[in-house]
Amino acid sequence: MTIFLRENWMSKYYMRDVILNYLGTFNVEISTDQAMKIAKAIRGNMWQWHINAGYLLIGLYVLRLLTNVKEKGMKLSFLSSKELTSKEKMEGWVYFIFYVCIAGSLITGMSLIYDVGDHELMEDLHKMSLYYLVSFIIIHFLGIIMGELRDKKNIVSKMIHGKNN
Repeated sequence: MTIFLRENWMSKYYMRDVILNYLGTFNVEISTDQAMKIAKAIRGNMWQWHINAGYLLIGLYVLRLLTNVKEKGMKLSFLSSKELTSKEKMEGWVYFIFYVCIAGSLITGMSLIYDVGDHELMEDLHKMSLYYLVSFIIIHFLGIIMGELRDKKNIVSKMIHGKNN
């Protein structure tokens, strides 16, 4: 979300121009450098929320992995199981790739906070998370809708309540 805001409405360049234009309507003139500093100050709180959300996501990610290990054990049965359908194997791969990508986002985020590794590379990799996360959400919702319409009735209720109804 932060990346989307940062690249669009909360872009420091866009905000700088808005500040300059708005102050200009009151005949107040400041330099572009001063306007840029104001724009960055406005975005400062957004970054703190982003960092806090990152720590929360790390906790939720670890909790999710531990829950999976406790319930199912540490196995990747979708890779080699002869009992699974092609559809189930594909679902397994999509989730596996998603978890790897999320781990990458969390690791690159921490690398940026603690200044570990090539900053520019970590930032570029971290920004890519917007694209695969949005893609996964779309794929996930389409899968839920298709499952609900086909062979997995009440799948949403099962996800919410955590049991078979």
